Amino acid sequence: MIRSLIRNKKTIWELGKNDCRARYSSSILGAIWMILQPLTNMLVIWLVFEVGFKASNLSEDVPFIIWYMPAFLVWNFFQESLSQASGSLLEYSYLVKKVNFEVEIIPPIKIVSNSFVHVFFMFFIIFVNFCYGKMPTIFYLQVFYYYFCAAALALAFGWFFSAFAPFATDITNVVAIILQIGFWITPIFWDPSSLTDTAMFILKLNPMYYVCMGYRDCFVYNMPFYKHPLLACYFWFITISIWFIGTRLYKKSKKHFVDVL
Repeated sequence: MIRSLIRNKKTIWELGKNDCRARYSSSILGAIWMILQPLTNMLVIWLVFEVGFKASNLSEDVPFIIWYMPAFLVWNFFQESLSQASGSLLEYSYLVKKVNFEVEIIPPIKIVSNSFVHVFFMFFIIFVNFCYGKMPTIFYLQVFYYYFCAAALALAFGWFFSAFAPFATDITNVVAIILQIGFWITPIFWDPSSLTDTAMFILKLNPMYYVCMGYRDCFVYNMPFYKHPLLACYFWFITISIWFIGTRLYKKSKKHFVDVL
């Protein structure tokens, strides 16, 4: 699967750009909707917690929007990438039916497509931090590592769930429920340091904990990525395991895709 990704990297890149452009091509505002939707969600939660509940200093006297924004935006990237990758074979069924097309590159198209929007939001985080008087640091560069972590995890799960989608279209609804639950067990808008040790241990079983806290280490805490070796090892163990299982299922199932699509 990795060789296939490398061999078809230009095709994935071009299809990813086309997917990003085509998603809202029929609407008046076009691609602006891809930016407007997460911004609206983020603004609503910011108003509820900082303006409504006065939760302006959750951690080390950091404004709530500065603390909250990195974790929310990387979760939004992971959520959109996974949900779309899971149903990508249904959307691109015409490519599946092509004789010489390598269908394993279809789920990565969604990862690339959502990456364009996420890169914009990386710069948006830097802009908001600057507006609050927080100057860029060398730790900001670590965001590319944590972005790769989120993309790898989304792709691993994307291959896993997309292997079932042609046979049971309900799998996309299952993924939506899983992501909804995952949102609440990921430290996005609440501080994990306020939890008990048992609750913290359970929370860290969620691999997105490592990524969300990593984004905060980049933009809020200025902490190097190597300060969490155990979390890193656990994250990559889970990601590689899901990657291995997902790619095996995908390769075994793909010979039946044409028959059911």
